[in-house]
Amino acid sequence: MKDSLCEATTSSIQVHQPWRRWLATFFCHTSLMRLLFTSAIWMIYLKQHGYSPFTIGLLEMTFHVAKFAAEVPTGIFADLLGRRRSLMMYCLLSAIDTLVYLHPTLPLLFCGFALSGISYAFLGGASDAILWTLTGHATSETPERHTTLYSRFFSLSLMFSIVFEMLGTSLGGYLGTMMEVLPFLCRGVVCLLAIIPLLLLPVQVTDPQQERHDHPNPLTHLLAGLKIVWQSPQLLGLICISGLTESCGTTIYFFVQLQFHDAGFSLSSVGIIMALASLSQFGFTALAPYLLRRIRGKVLLPICFLAQLSGLLLMIVPQSTLNLSGFLVLFQASTAILYPTISTKINERAPEKQRATVLSFETGLFSLAMIVLFPLFGLGLTSSTYSSVYSWTAVALTSGGLITYLVVQARTRWLAQPPLA
Repeated sequence: MKDSLCEATTSSIQVHQPWRRWLATFFCHTSLMRLLFTSAIWMIYLKQHGYSPFTIGLLEMTFHVAKFAAEVPTGIFADLLGRRRSLMMYCLLSAIDTLVYLHPTLPLLFCGFALSGISYAFLGGASDAILWTLTGHATSETPERHTTLYSRFFSLSLMFSIVFEMLGTSLGGYLGTMMEVLPFLCRGVVCLLAIIPLLLLPVQVTDPQQERHDHPNPLTHLLAGLKIVWQSPQLLGLICISGLTESCGTTIYFFVQLQFHDAGFSLSSVGIIMALASLSQFGFTALAPYLLRRIRGKVLLPICFLAQLSGLLLMIVPQSTLNLSGFLVLFQASTAILYPTISTKINERAPEKQRATVLSFETGLFSLAMIVLFPLFGLGLTSSTYSSVYSWTAVALTSGGLITYLVVQARTRWLAQPPLA
């Protein structure tokens, strides 16, 4: 009797809580794709093959141009043809683009970086959209907890990503000492292995919106997505703030390593600083769901925006302790909390039918900002100090935030006007 009762209870849990298995499977996929064995060595690898920093900068810009051009089309692809299929394309193209490093001629490298940009565009909004849908299965009996649980799952996913990225980066250097191309080969294999967890996710779970697309029309879908954003000032503001803060954070992350090295820190010290930055981001990411539950979004977002601006201002001061405080505390806090908060708020407002497309507008704006910021930073540092370049960045960040606020307020007032008779 007792055995049969236990079996019935276990069976009931498996039937009524399959979302736990789906969520673990999805986290397995995202964690595998964060094993970036090549992230810390690809620039060194290309330099050893005779490529100048200027050429490497052009290759990086090619990545962002290709990613920007593909963002919206891949978002539409995810909504109309399948978000799981979009992530499979991301894995497959990521595996293929690692092959160019086996024979790194310049034409192949440009093709590889363009392919890499397109692969990341397929990741775009598809990943967040699937996680939001999986969260819906976890909260089917308590839908009012959807937002709270999503922010928790999203932060947990980011924490796994940080851990696996640190692991992959550490292993990449070791693999490179064994054989020069081994990190790239391992990265390609891992990308292919990451497709397996996706195959274990039922398509009805990852792509419920596909049932509504009997005759998909990409142009109609795009116009519908644009109309949704234009008719929602909050969505418009979230997308703009995301593009501003994420592009600023990513650009600073790349160039701050050079800043600390030029300030007299050894390579090992710079490595320790970047490891501390990852740990700081890990801690603040864990804190994000708690803050999102306790503080309203319209208050939390400005606080994080001001934290990033304050961190940037501290990095302008020619004093190493203040530079480190600004980068390791304020900058990491703002980035770690803004990312899950903005993702949660966008998903709250985006309809299921256009979710990945709306999210692709966010990642597309980030790519566009990176196309502008990355070369401007490099150009500015050839003739100016870090303090000067950071000062102009602070001015641009403040101006962008103010313009976004004014546009959102203007759209809100316009939509609140009664229609003309």
